[in-house]
Amino acid sequence: MRIFRNLLLLGAGATLFWAVRHRDKLPQVPHTSFSALLTHASSRLSPMVANAGTDIPFGTSNTETLQGGRLAGDEQIYFSPGQNVERIDIGLINGARSSIEVAMYAFTGRAIARALVRAASRGVQIWIYRDRGQFEQEQARGSQVMAILSGHRNIHVRVKGSDELMHEKMALFDDRVLRDGSGNWSVSAARYQDNQVTVTRDTRQIEDFERDFAEMWKRPGNLVVQ
Repeated sequence: MRIFRNLLLLGAGATLFWAVRHRDKLPQVPHTSFSALLTHASSRLSPMVANAGTDIPFGTSNTETLQGGRLAGDEQIYFSPGQNVERIDIGLINGARSSIEVAMYAFTGRAIARALVRAASRGVQIWIYRDRGQFEQEQARGSQVMAILSGHRNIHVRVKGSDELMHEKMALFDDRVLRDGSGNWSVSAARYQDNQVTVTRDTRQIEDFERDFAEMWKRPGNLVVQ
């Protein structure tokens, strides 16, 4: 209730400020009352308020929300460190309802790992495919990601058997929302490095990734971690 009250107060203040600042541009109606002035200003500000917080793209329509955000078009591009791409990834994970397929070169982000566990706990099936060399380095450095994911029956992890790079940084959510880009699932990639993350619902790209992921997942030389 306190948050709702604060939002109402903020909206009222913004309305008043807009009305005073733009009073010369309002319709010139004789003896316009102050309440009428606020009513006109509110009508101008309502679309701005309705479209606030639209930085998390997920869903099937412009009205479906996720973590306070709305889907804004069929594709969104984000850039770190100026934008919090880790928050974007966690928002996508939180919105998944049935499946998540992940091909991720580096994965050391514990917040993302915990989000995956929460998704798995509500029944989402998760498949994670990793690069062998990077996975081994992370384990040697004491990464906590596998400790967080370990033992959950809905989380499946495989590592490429050969030393040739698996350099993808992609994830597919519910077979309908695809995350791609240069950013790994790590704190440094999200907060310090210059990376780009694209989120799309393009069906052709989704089909291409599903085919590629299936081929990687069924390789006979893969190491089955869990």
